[in-house]
Amino acid sequence: MGRYTSYQKQKERVQRNQVHPVMRGIGCILIAIVPFLSYLSAVLLVKFGVSKGWPIPPNWLGTPTIPPLLLKLQGLRTIFDFLIAQTNLTANIVFAIAIAVFVFGILAVIYGFMYRIMGPAQYGPTDAPPIRVKVKRYKR
Repeated sequence: MGRYTSYQKQKERVQRNQVHPVMRGIGCILIAIVPFLSYLSAVLLVKFGVSKGWPIPPNWLGTPTIPPLLLKLQGLRTIFDFLIAQTNLTANIVFAIAIAVFVFGILAVIYGFMYRIMGPAQYGPTDAPPIRVKVKRYKR
């Protein structure tokens, strides 16, 4: 052993760029739950919109049409039968995507506010705030 070595075990440093495991779990749950709930709410919203006469394109309503060539594929027949049984599938999917984008946008704004309030300081120990200088216009 050398003269300058220490016998103490060094602690592992936690990297600053790592996400807390709880936040990863919440994000995983949100990625699974938000699209599911947005599709369920889209089904209800499309039913409500059709009953109230909202201007939903008519080709979005009704059962989806599948080309006859795809219907000949035997392996996918059960999937196609399930899709044909769904009513207003196109409208439901379009509304679900719109609702999911809206909900994820709201969650991003809320996360931004929370990070701004509880996150690290704007300037670190080696940073200095920008210098405020009043600049006069140059005249000849």
